[in-house]
Amino acid sequence: MRSFPQSSIPLSPFLWSRGTAARETLRYLDRNGIDAKPLLLKAELSRDQLSPDSGGISVASQHSFLEFAAIETNDSLLGLHVAAEMDLRDAGILFYLAAASTTVAEALEHLARYAGTANEAVHLEILQHQGETVLTVRPIGWYDEPWRQFSEFIALAVIRALNRATNRDFAPSHMTFAHPRNSGLREVHRILCPVEFAQTADSWVFPQRVMELQITSGDSHLLHILEAHADDLLSERRTTTGLQGLVETQLLSTLPSGRVQMAVVAQQLGMSERSFKRHLAQEGTTFGEILDRVRNRLALRYLEDRRMSLQQIAWLLGYSEIGAFNHAFKRSTGTSPGRARNLTALSASAS
Repeated sequence: MRSFPQSSIPLSPFLWSRGTAARETLRYLDRNGIDAKPLLLKAELSRDQLSPDSGGISVASQHSFLEFAAIETNDSLLGLHVAAEMDLRDAGILFYLAAASTTVAEALEHLARYAGTANEAVHLEILQHQGETVLTVRPIGWYDEPWRQFSEFIALAVIRALNRATNRDFAPSHMTFAHPRNSGLREVHRILCPVEFAQTADSWVFPQRVMELQITSGDSHLLHILEAHADDLLSERRTTTGLQGLVETQLLSTLPSGRVQMAVVAQQLGMSERSFKRHLAQEGTTFGEILDRVRNRLALRYLEDRRMSLQQIAWLLGYSEIGAFNHAFKRSTGTSPGRARNLTALSASAS
């Protein structure tokens, strides 16, 4: 069995997701003229959080939004219908990794290894059994929220991606889902394949002939580049887990706006300020500490690029004026941004 763990991710209610399923569901609702605002509010989400440039959302919010949308549209197969209409390129690096692979077998291994770049709550295992390959999807953590729609969305999205990459129309020989289903069974079987519900885990079974299918867009050079990028993404996610990871991700996307007050970020994450502070304290940190850490890390990176003025850097870090940036940087590093930039340049020239 090949297992690709997402590296010591804690069992946290704040596990992160890129929000692809929620974003595609929002687009689906918009196309069909359905007001998504009350559903977003119930799931503690906003349109800004689901924009392509956002830093991501919590897994629990994504699951809830899909379930609320299924209820609102009276469509128990909403996840499948959203996946059937989405532009697969919007799945991001996972789609391109699969498309650049050599065979279906290699594509699935890349999906398993790099699932954490899109969702920290999904762990994939690949097992060879009696001449077939079984891909098992195991959730990390435990949620009260159901994730039926998300599970079915992912299943069809992956099958569509593999079909497109091979230019062949095929499906798993058999699938199981952990969640129960009492309606729409005939349609599920038509869209996917023979499926059993209320099983121990979500699993997809592929015969060997499917695993050996060639990817028509396979590109070993591009694949090498994509793997390096995906490794970097995984490495970065592994250092930013829990609520503080969500806060860091949110700050990365909102710093230039200057809206970096704790109350604003708490609201963006769908939490009260009091609950926000309490959860951060349980993780041994504060909002101020996270903000300082993110700003310092970005400042040092920006200062290495001499094309960026100090005024531009101050703006990118969310400071209203360069004086505030100078003061904060000197307080944390003991030197001014200008001097730090010069020291970096001298160090680079000396080496």
